[in-house]
Formats: sequence, C-alpha cells, structure tokens
Amino acid sequence: MTDIKSGGRRHDLDALRVLCFGTLIIYHTSLAYGTRTWLLNSIDGSRLVDLIAAASHPWRMSLLFFISGLVTRSLLRSRSVSDIRGTRTRQLLLPFTFGVLLVVPPQIYLSEFNPFPGLSYWEFWKAFMVSGLTLEHLWFLAYLWIYVFAWSFLWPYLQRVWPNLPSAFANSLRGVNLFLIPIILLSASRLWLYPVFGETRAIHTDIYAHLVYFSMFMAGSLLMEESTFWREVDRQRWLGGALAIISFLVVAAAVVAVPREDWPDAVVVLVRIARSIFQWCAIIALLGFAGRIANRPNRVIAFLNRSMMTYYVAHQTVIIIVAHQISKMGPLDIRSFVPVVLLSTLGCGLIGEAQKLIKAFLSPLIARVIALIKPPLKTAPSGAAAD
Repeated sequence: MTDIKSGGRRHDLDALRVLCFGTLIIYHTSLAYGTRTWLLNSIDGSRLVDLIAAASHPWRMSLLFFISGLVTRSLLRSRSVSDIRGTRTRQLLLPFTFGVLLVVPPQIYLSEFNPFPGLSYWEFWKAFMVSGLTLEHLWFLAYLWIYVFAWSFLWPYLQRVWPNLPSAFANSLRGVNLFLIPIILLSASRLWLYPVFGETRAIHTDIYAHLVYFSMFMAGSLLMEESTFWREVDRQRWLGGALAIISFLVVAAAVVAVPREDWPDAVVVLVRIARSIFQWCAIIALLGFAGRIANRPNRVIAFLNRSMMTYYVAHQTVIIIVAHQISKMGPLDIRSFVPVVLLSTLGCGLIGEAQKLIKAFLSPLIARVIALIKPPLKTAPSGAAAD
C-alpha cells in the first residue's frame, strides 16, 4: 500500500495516469468501428466493439479528474494556491490553444462532418477559424483549467470556514459508505440530470458533466492527505473489483443484446444504475491495486508519463489521419481496427519523441535570449558597506 505520509511522489498515480491516457487510442478507435456516429465510421459497425467504450469510458475521465484533484492538492506542500493557479494555467492553456487551432482542424477536414467540402486545407482552415472552433477531445484541458481556477478560490475559503472538512469527508467514506454514498450520488445524477442536459462538451451547457467531473476533482483534493480513506480503499479493493466486474456484465449484456435506441425504459434505468456502480467501483479497485502494485519508481511509467500531454493532444488527430489513409485503400471495416491502433500508437510515440528533441534544442537558445535581454544585476562598488 502506498504510504501517503512520506510526502514523496505518488508513483501509483503516475501509473494510473498513463493507464487512463494510454487507453484513449483504443477507445477513440473503437468509436470508428462501433455503432455510434463519430468523425469517421466503418462500414460494419459492431455492438461488440461498443463494449470497449462501455468498459472504459465510465471510469476513465472521472478517474482523471480525481487524480487531477489529488495532484493539485499535493502541490500545496511546496507552493501557494496562487502559484498553483498560475502554473496550471501555463501547463493547460498553451497546449489547449495550440491544439484547438492546429490539431483539431485536420480531424474535421477529414471527417464525414466537414462543413466546407471541396476546399483546400488552407482555405478550409481559414473558414473553420471564422465559422467557429470546436474543442473535440481537448475539452478535458479546458474543463480541468476551469476546475483548477475554481478550486484556487474555493479551497482557501473551505480551509477558513471548515478546516476539518477533509477528515470529515474521509470518515464518511468508511465501510459500506465507501461504495454507497458515491454510487447513490452518481446514479441520481445519471437518472435525473443526464436525460435533461446530456453531455454536450460545450463549456456553458455541459451541466451534468460539470457536476460529475468537478465533484471528482474536489473529492480528490479533499482526500489526498487522508490516510483513513487510502486505508479503506486498500481494504476494499477486492470488493470494488468484484462489483465493477458484475456491474459491467450487466451493462455489456444490454449493449450486446439490443440496440441502444430500442432499450425499454426499465432497461435504460437499470443500465444507468449499473454504469454508476461500475464507474465508482472500478475507480476504487484501480486506486487500491495501483497502491499495491505500482507504488515504486518504474522507468517505463516515468518515460511514458513525460509524453502524456503530447500524446493526449495529438492522438485523436493521428487516429483520424491513419483511418482516413486506410479508407482510401478500400472500405474501412473491422479488419483495419488493429492496424489503426498500432499505427496511431506508433505515430503518437514518434510525435512525443520529436517534441522532446525540439524542446531540448530550443531550451538552451531560449535561455540565452533571456540572458541577453535581462538587464545585469547591479553590484555594489568595491569596499562599499553592506546593508
């Protein structure tokens, strides 16, 4: 079990972060070969492929926001709230802006939803910039920045008004309540808010997603230093894993047996509750087992972790480009699923390494320019008395 009292780096969180981002290529590729409408779609969408999304999407993004809350809270050991806000703004908004302007447009240009077919890419890009940008997969960076910004004002207030809130929250999640309270809240949100608001991926209208993901972020920030919570997660990891498997089998049976649009109301309710159980229990199981298995430095995880932001920003566009090129050689069908995954993974790896080389080359140059621009420090004349 990971010892949170040491105050060192949480290697288990690094491993989970790599797992969450690492499954994105498989997840987004599955959208092209499943039955949902996506940017590109194969000619033989399969409900069996839909199981990939059903098995990963409910917990992955929630766990990422939970981990982001944990990491943000851990930064208070060495930084102020305002420092964290500034650092996170630089870390998140720069790749977000770069991605929205340069990485997302190729996805739309090559997709089945190109609003300006027939234009060259340069003409398309200019029209796309004017007509309205879309976030696509980069919504995560925008949402995370908003949550960090909100946290930076909310956290000092909570510390003044309710300093014992983290320990009280951790104590409330003991025994059966570790599962019962979050599952009830997630089920209620999915049953009553999701049908009204859906998941829009538009910042100003995504009420349901904000409620779930900001709650996960705040839960992580509250529980980071609470050993009571982490001991309980470790103790309940097997039960969490068992409940996650059982609830996923319920969801999988519904997904495979009947097309989603034909589900009766009772099945919709059952699946939404099962997804909520699966969502939270998978998170508990992953946190618990990662604390046991991945609680020490790992060179592979460390290597991959350094490229995760580049990997995340680039991966969906790489998938679309690879799938589009394959579709030009013949109809896009299930036989190309594995090649798309492998080629996209290779492409992201190459982009990640290229980014490291460029950074290593430019960093000394930037440092020299800053040194030339920065005025020299004034030194006291020889023999002058010190203050």
